[in-house]
Amino acid sequence: MLYYVEQWRPRPKWLSLTPEDRGKLLFDLSPTIQGLIDAGSELVGYIISDAKARRGNGFFFLRIWKLQQKESMQRIEEALGEAGWHEFFEPGGLHGEILTPQVAIPHLVGL
Repeated sequence: MLYYVEQWRPRPKWLSLTPEDRGKLLFDLSPTIQGLIDAGSELVGYIISDAKARRGNGFFFLRIWKLQQKESMQRIEEALGEAGWHEFFEPGGLHGEILTPQVAIPHLVGL
């Protein structure tokens, strides 16, 4: 099973909006998210990092997807780009399979 963890941090354009305008933009994004779900991507949930984590790279909002295929990640990125998401948020992301310690540790050792 593949997972895609979107990370993002707000751009000044987002921060300049009123809370009402932010809410409207997120509401307007709902059909895009629903379309991705309807196409087979599972939205697992969101994470907002605690204050200590925010001091790092600034990516403190995360959205987690469970995917059936790698191509779904590209569809997510394209759909969000077309919806204007990246005008308001700087993207980052991680993706890959969940590994057991027996599989992951040899990869870490081999770095």
